[in-house]
Amino acid sequence: MKNEDRIYEALKHWGFIEINIMEQFHEESTRLTYHVLADGKQLLIKGLPDEKTENVIKGNTLAHEYLGNQKGLAPKLIHTLDGAFYIKQEDYWFYVLEWIEGENLQETPEDEYDLAVLARKLHSLKDYEYPSALDEDKQRFYEWFSDKPFKAEFDAVLDALPDFGKLDRCLIHTDLGPHNSVRNKQGQVMLIDLDDAGIGSRYLDLGWPFIMQFVDFNHDTEEMKYRFDLAQAFLKGYYGDEKPNRAEYDLLWQGAIYMHVSYMQCYGPYAVDSLWKILKFGMEQKETLWEILYA
Repeated sequence: MKNEDRIYEALKHWGFIEINIMEQFHEESTRLTYHVLADGKQLLIKGLPDEKTENVIKGNTLAHEYLGNQKGLAPKLIHTLDGAFYIKQEDYWFYVLEWIEGENLQETPEDEYDLAVLARKLHSLKDYEYPSALDEDKQRFYEWFSDKPFKAEFDAVLDALPDFGKLDRCLIHTDLGPHNSVRNKQGQVMLIDLDDAGIGSRYLDLGWPFIMQFVDFNHDTEEMKYRFDLAQAFLKGYYGDEKPNRAEYDLLWQGAIYMHVSYMQCYGPYAVDSLWKILKFGMEQKETLWEILYA
């Protein structure tokens, strides 16, 4: 069955009849993500291959039901005709969300500040219980890069990381950046792509951008610079005038290291050396940022 036909068939479970496919996102992915016009309503339908467990699709939809339908911080989940959150159709899981009219946040101090304010609100929510799909165990990383000259140094970096499963649990997004947030037509910032959202380590969520995003890497020249302006704005938005204490700051950076390491296999073997350089460069900026914060 063609992917477009899968979408038409799936949307029948929601009772839609007149369906027009507007756009497909991430065409290279095995996931099916489409912007559709269904009976005059703009919607987003997502299909995950059934190699993903039902627990994953349950987590996706529960997060949208909670953050979207109940809290107004994400797109609302659209229920099927019989009230279900998702369906299984052949070899795909499907769910449907409202379409948010707006623009992605940008890598500017103003937008980073607003995103961090939203992150603080997200982390303060207390009545959600479903676990995140994010793997917080560093042990699997020790099997990586046995053929690389930096292997011993890499393992030493891992040795210094804490057990995040024992630290400050809360509702997290797991990929908290401008690319996963939208400012709607009313000016409200909302979270999108809640694929792994759930209860997890606050420090992994909070630390994600400090290396993954705030290191500006030129892929042509391999030159790097650190966006201290973005990091400061993000911290200001999250902590306000309090500023993190040293213990909190150290844990944030350990979270940043973990999250960067977790992506080092994602872009293929040719990207590993560059990602190692980015990791080392990012780690070197930690004390400079601390000095700027407390100057």
